[in-house]
Amino acid sequence: MNWRKLLLGDWNPYVRDPLDVLRVVFFAGTAVFWILGRSTAIGLTAACIVLVIARLVSLPRVYDLMLILAMTLIAWGTAFNLYGRIPHYDKFVHGLSPALWAPVLFIVCVRLEVLPDLGHARAAHSVFGMFLVTLALGLAVGAGYEIVEWTLDGIFPDWHLVKGEWDTATDLVADAVGAAIGGLSLVVWDLWGWGTMRREPVSQHR
Repeated sequence: MNWRKLLLGDWNPYVRDPLDVLRVVFFAGTAVFWILGRSTAIGLTAACIVLVIARLVSLPRVYDLMLILAMTLIAWGTAFNLYGRIPHYDKFVHGLSPALWAPVLFIVCVRLEVLPDLGHARAAHSVFGMFLVTLALGLAVGAGYEIVEWTLDGIFPDWHLVKGEWDTATDLVADAVGAAIGGLSLVVWDLWGWGTMRREPVSQHR
């Protein structure tokens, strides 16, 4: 097995490549948290569902990896209480994770035929529209997350998820920056013509 087969080839129908190995490790860690009776296993399970959907959607490898990294930052950051232990971890995640998952949302919309496929239109207004929609998706999810936090604080007053107006505003700014970066990455991906589907495995011949 050469390095191209190792990294880019399909090993078998069940565990295709290193990305599936990362998924299996993620699932195994979640199972351990359930066995230990940790409440954060619920969030990890939700992240596992997202990763299963990504596996079924068959994302391009780069965006599949980006989504795995995003779910790791968000879900395992909560599981290990990194938001409380590491200064500014919350802002780091709010800034980086939309850059990783916002383009994936765009690709999912393409799969659902809500949006046109990448590479079908190269006009400047189409490329800008791709960036704008990706930015809007990132902002919408970020705003939805803040609404959920505010709602949960109303239901469970002892949780104190919302730290104040400044905290909410800076979270949204970080979401916007991350989503904009994600939109730009998708534009570059489109201009290179790499498409929204996972590419066929490399040849098994040496």
